[in-house]
Amino acid sequence: MGLIPAGDWLRAAERDLPRGADPAALLGPDGAALVLAPHPDDESVGCGGLLAACAAAGRRVTVVVVSDGAGSHPGSRTWPPVRLAELRQAETRDAVAALGLDAARDLHFLGLPDRSVPREGAAFDAALARLLDLAPPSCTIFAAWQHDPHADHAASFVLAAALRQRLAARLFAYPVWGLAHAHPVPGFPLAPPPELPAPPRGHRLDVSAWLPAKRRAIAAHRSQLGQVVQDDPAGFVLPQALLDLACRAEELFLEDPA
Repeated sequence: MGLIPAGDWLRAAERDLPRGADPAALLGPDGAALVLAPHPDDESVGCGGLLAACAAAGRRVTVVVVSDGAGSHPGSRTWPPVRLAELRQAETRDAVAALGLDAARDLHFLGLPDRSVPREGAAFDAALARLLDLAPPSCTIFAAWQHDPHADHAASFVLAAALRQRLAARLFAYPVWGLAHAHPVPGFPLAPPPELPAPPRGHRLDVSAWLPAKRRAIAAHRSQLGQVVQDDPAGFVLPQALLDLACRAEELFLEDPA
């Protein structure tokens, strides 16, 4: 088994992994989905099609947002961290509703600090205990790809991997920012790509039927689209190039990433 750069690895996954529109290929015949989103919006950008497909199929879905999202606009005075975190929770409730979920039942927030999601220690252990309480029976876990170039995404995968061990569950990773290794995003710098064992394993989910719902869900995250915070010109805005990648007809779910 040889190693290849992450960009080549992702392009091979996009070309060669099995493809289908039925979420049963990921969840099994009767399973549920537990989705960990590092920030409010990753659930929509990274796997909104999966969530919509599961909701339409009557599958049980639990979405857990790991961080509070309060770090996206640190220079804003009108949107200090507590107020921004509350807004981002409200946006996420609207987003999952657009995907067909019941926000009151299916959506939960761990509230860990944005940009500082832990990989160990007391806060990590408390988050893992909470996830064990929230995990539906017979669930498959979905988490952001550990090779996404964002510390909170990598830390969320560590949390998901620990949960997988405790539940003996299947784990799939969905790339968000990591897609830039294969499809460069203008203005988004990348460190040298990791080398990964080939061939990739996983599944390509055809989400073409759910793209309108996914776009509505992404649009609900107005604060991350530059539509709310007006006093932090250096604040975060989702790049259009990343949104274009997110709204393709297939979502990637990667199994046992290195």
